[in-house]
Amino acid sequence: MTHRTQSLLAPLLLVAGLLFAPMLSGCATMGGTDASPAKAKNVILLIGDGMGPSQFGATWLYSNRVLGKDLKMVEVMNAGRTAYLVNDTADAMVTESAAAAGQIATGKKMTARALSMAADGKTPVGTIAEILKARGLAIGMVTTSGITDATPAAFTAHVAHRSDEATVADQQIKMGVDVLMGGRKQFFLPEVSAGKRKDDRNLLDEAEAAGYTVVGDAEELKSATGSKILGLFNMGNMAYEIDRATTMEPSLAEMTAKTLDVLSRNSKGFFAVIEGGRIDHASHRNDAAGTIHDMLAFDEAVGVARDFARKNPATLVIVTADHDTAGMALIGHSKDSKEYIGMDLAAIKKVTASFEVMAGDLGKNPTPQKIQQVVKDSMGIQISDDEAKTVANDTIRKLDPANYSYPYLHSLAFVLRPYLRVGWGSQTHTASPLYAFGTGPGSERLTGLLHNTQLFDIMKTAME
Repeated sequence: MTHRTQSLLAPLLLVAGLLFAPMLSGCATMGGTDASPAKAKNVILLIGDGMGPSQFGATWLYSNRVLGKDLKMVEVMNAGRTAYLVNDTADAMVTESAAAAGQIATGKKMTARALSMAADGKTPVGTIAEILKARGLAIGMVTTSGITDATPAAFTAHVAHRSDEATVADQQIKMGVDVLMGGRKQFFLPEVSAGKRKDDRNLLDEAEAAGYTVVGDAEELKSATGSKILGLFNMGNMAYEIDRATTMEPSLAEMTAKTLDVLSRNSKGFFAVIEGGRIDHASHRNDAAGTIHDMLAFDEAVGVARDFARKNPATLVIVTADHDTAGMALIGHSKDSKEYIGMDLAAIKKVTASFEVMAGDLGKNPTPQKIQQVVKDSMGIQISDDEAKTVANDTIRKLDPANYSYPYLHSLAFVLRPYLRVGWGSQTHTASPLYAFGTGPGSERLTGLLHNTQLFDIMKTAME
């Protein structure tokens, strides 16, 4: 090349460099605005149980317009990649949690109610948690439901039916899951200790003998220093977030922070599943305020994971759901409005108790007057005599008991539609597409339309 040719090419090369530099820079940070290594050392999978698009949308509106802040989930979306997710199973178009979580955990289509088992109901299918545990990584499972419930169980146990929670508890301890936190302590205790184990074994004693620090409330969790923690904070499910202030239970964010602190001590890395389990339960009961409060608690946990990943960029964070629950809908009109207005955020803000607590206050066969009083005390809403009679007659449940099974609550939710401007299509799960979004190594694959079985390979490949 002559000196003259070099002189002519120099400015052209400079222009080309300026044009292509942004594109090359974008490739270097594929998967979001955060630069991250090519390989993940850690994976944090956050699952909002029952978190359909409307649960997300309602919470986004409430957070922005009432709390005056954006969701941490939106921050993750904007920093990374987002995909739509579908979740049909081997035997159904509408899934339940065991099959949904099992598909994420194994990469294989599952049948309903089985926990990471082949279609024959006898052959275990290996999970990503087991694969990574065998490599020496630390494993953590956290939920506001029961630690033996479908989602954490699908990653850490193999049983023919999800109801066999005593066996799940046994398998989780034997697997040596480093951190286990949630409710349903009853499946770790024998009947003589008010538990539900029929084999007379006390798994709390066995866990301590195996090196676990066993904790039972927020203060004990805060002071725990061991490398293996078993946190069981309720004999049943943990409290709904809207009711949690009256308990000694930790928040999902607090459990997440402790989990990441413990697991990150492993030099090889870790895999953690963090579940907002009671989003699903509130939606099953058609409880709008309860759903939003548990969604906000889940979002705080997402924020903890996001902060950890910022400091530890070799961390893949994925936020998704197992399924939508109940077909939540934000309604445009009130009784009197002439234009679209949407959910009554002020009314949602006034609610002080979950539908589950309100159901306990109502008792069996409540009178219309009792219903009016409970609704006024817990929600600040004065329903009419006719509306109270509709709830007392449990009209919705009588019309469709297969899809509306909780006494009085679905009729109450229907009556409250014009007050809260939130409706529900069902009590059960739906086949609504979901979101899957994340940041960090491997998150560049969270694009387009994915099946939830593909999340297994995304996580596994990111760590190879």
